Order: sequence, then structure tokens, then C-alpha cells
Amino acid sequence: MNWISRTELGPGPATGRGTCLLSLVLLSDVQVVDTVSPARCEWVELLAQEPRWQPLLHMHRPYEALTHWALAAHVHALHQHPVAPCSQRPFDLALSLGDNIDNAQHNELDTFLAIVGGGTAQLSALGGVHEPDGSVQPWPYWCPDAVVDDLYKQKGYPAVADYLRRASSPLHSPGLGFAWASVPGNHDLMRQGTALPLGAIEQIAVGGHKTLHRPDGFDPVEPLAAPVEPLAAFVHTPEAFSCRGQRTVAAVAARRAVSKMEWIAAHVAAGATGYTAGNARLGNADTVIDTAQVRIILLDTNHPFGDYEGSVGMAQLDWLETQLTEVDQQPGRLAILASHHGAVSLTNMLGADPHRLHTSALTAVLHRHPCLVAWLVGHRHLHEVRPHPGPGGGFWEISTGSLIDWPVQTRAVELLRHPGGAVEIVCSLLDHHAPEGSLAHLHHNLARRFAGRQAPAMQGLPGDGNVRLWRP
Repeated sequence: MNWISRTELGPGPATGRGTCLLSLVLLSDVQVVDTVSPARCEWVELLAQEPRWQPLLHMHRPYEALTHWALAAHVHALHQHPVAPCSQRPFDLALSLGDNIDNAQHNELDTFLAIVGGGTAQLSALGGVHEPDGSVQPWPYWCPDAVVDDLYKQKGYPAVADYLRRASSPLHSPGLGFAWASVPGNHDLMRQGTALPLGAIEQIAVGGHKTLHRPDGFDPVEPLAAPVEPLAAFVHTPEAFSCRGQRTVAAVAARRAVSKMEWIAAHVAAGATGYTAGNARLGNADTVIDTAQVRIILLDTNHPFGDYEGSVGMAQLDWLETQLTEVDQQPGRLAILASHHGAVSLTNMLGADPHRLHTSALTAVLHRHPCLVAWLVGHRHLHEVRPHPGPGGGFWEISTGSLIDWPVQTRAVELLRHPGGAVEIVCSLLDHHAPEGSLAHLHHNLARRFAGRQAPAMQGLPGDGNVRLWRP
């Protein structure tokens, strides 16, 4: 593997090999999804060309019933070869950067944890949008059945024999086999990553009727009939998008939404590193993972009033300051921050709470602590590496692309120290290499097709992928 050297924060040493202090593998935006959930509104995707609906995308991907199979393929590959590409150090930790699940549901979370921790998982695709109801021709969603005319096959999507049975069958995972942890993302705790799971949408979620088409005459409106943007309408009344379902599906109690306390408790029970029963009791997802020479700080950036972008609280920043100060006082120790939202996405002002702060407040804290060398983020579904120069040497912000979308990759991150003190961060993109004919291989191919012209941007530039990042 070849790596591109990036020296925006300063040059690396002229010679010599560094000592690896920490070896991570990052997963992000897996978005394991129950495609049959009545709380989803896939029909919004049919309006993707209309600008006012685009902030809600994506509500549907034609291959999304295969996402947990793609996760399982990555877990299997890491279980078989849990070694970082550059240093050959066994991975110390697998870290998910949030959005482990798509629609904040218990059955989705159970599936994710069974795959990562080891076990059997199953999500049925029977009754979802892949099965036409005869009401519209051609069918507006992808139907794998060769005899059905649909809009996606007209765009080149394949017919796949026995797709629904295979996608709905049980999946057996060996688990990673080494330590793992996670931060919560917006999809982990909010319906479709956007709306708080309250009231009417929860009744729809656990019920037996699913909406496949835009409700007759539905257009987002406020009570006084003043039109509002679809995104704002979904934040406040998500049930309006999924009401009057005509398709009967099996009611599943495990489609109820996960609270933050339940999300943390489930991770503790599954063996995740970092969280304790105390975190679960308090609903506090901010924690640290200490290794011999590095502190990994996990920060919850979900906005408490809904919407998909993030923010941080004043009390969180005080806590973060304390954690970094402790590391600064221990000569030679380094720190890494991990959160779901990064600098571009800490912009949520919904609710106008003066105690919720944004990018500048967070980065001001980070720049006060020379021990901080990297900020690991997800959310945007793309690979990107940004330097943040600062008086203490600065830090690198490393964004990892998603598993639900192209390029369906994880990222190895190795932290090395060189003689003289220079720090090197080696980033390597990893594929699952699932065999042709497997569901994970099909997921990979369909994700590339669905990305279309956006695929190069999601893959990132060469300097966003396999890179060596230097900080003197």
C-alpha cells in the first residue's frame, strides 16, 4: 500500500521509523436498517429532483436491505486479519463514529450489536418497497424480480433471483474478536436521523400498516396553513409522512425507538469499551478510553431538539477541557477526540438554547491543548482529511466515509511517534473483499451505482485516503 505524505501542519523527520502507540480501525455511518418499518417514508426519495425535498435525503436506497450484510463482511475480514497495514500492530480498538443504525430502532440496534460482538442477526425485507402492490406502473422502486417493470431497472439496476429470501435470512457473525467502542450519531437516536421519537410516530412504528406512497394531497403545512420546508415539517411532525399506510405488515414491538440510556446500556451489555452502567443510568455518552500512551475521548454531538446537524453543550466543553488538561500534564501522552459530527456539521441552532455551542467553541478548546493530535468524525458519508493549524501544533480532522453508501470502506488509523517527538498518523482505507455472488458484494456494486456522479466526491481526493499525516 502506498501512502501520500501531508505536511500542512509541519514536516516529518528526515529519516527513521516511528513507534506505533495506537492502532484503530474506524467504521462510520453503517446505518443498519429495518426496511419494512412503518416509521420510514421511502416515497420522499421519489422527489429527489425537487430542491425543497433534498435536505431530507436519503430516505431510501435501493440496496439498503443489504447493509447489515456489508457490515458483516467487514467484521469477518477484520476478524480474520485484525492487523494495521503499516505498522502490522494488531488493532487495539475498532471505533464506530456513529449512525450504527438508521431509524433509532431496537431491532436495528440488536442487529448491529450481534454482528460486531458476535452472534446471529436477522432483518426481514419481506413486505417492503421491493414488492410491488400493483397500484403504480412502472413500479417506482427497485424490484429484483425480473418480470416486474420498475424505474430502477430502466436505469440499469439488475434483476436478482431469490433476492428477498436471501436478504431476509439469518446471518451468523464471529464478531470482531477485539475491543470495540462507539459514539452515538443522529440516526442512532432520532427517527430517520432527524425527528425526536415522540407520540404519533412511535404508534406508527410498532403498528401493522406501512406507507409506500406519498399520502394523498400531503404537502407540509403549519397549523395556519402556511407552507414550510419539508425538513422542518419532518422534525416536528414525522408522523404526517408515514400516516394512512395501505400495506399490511407484521407489527413488531422491537421497532420502538431506542432512548440514549437504552442505547448506552445495550452497548455495555454487548461488551463495548468505554461505557459503564453509570453512563447508562445518567444517559451520558461522553467518556474516555485510556491506553498506555493515548487517551481517546468520545463526545456526543447530537442536538437535543432534533434535526440532523450537531452541537455541543457548555458542560460538555468544560468536561472536555478537564480531560485534555489531564493529558497535557502527563509528558509524552497524546489525545484523540472522536465524535459523530465534525467541524462542518456542528451548526444546529434549533431551539435557540444559549447553552448549546458550535464549531468555533469546540475547536477553541482543542487548540488550547497541544496533546490533541486528531479529531475523528463521520456523518457526512465521505472520506476527507482537514488540517487545523494552531499555536500548540494543531490537529488533523479525519472524516471516514459510510458503510451504507459508497465507498463502503473502513479506515485504519495508526498513531506513531518518531525520535525527536514528531507525530505521524497513518490512514489506510480498507475494503471487505466479499466474494462475487455474495450479498455484500452486491451491496458494494449497487452502492456505487446509486452514488452516480457523487461517487468521486464521496471517495475523496487521494490526499483524503491512504495518507501519512505529520505533526511536529
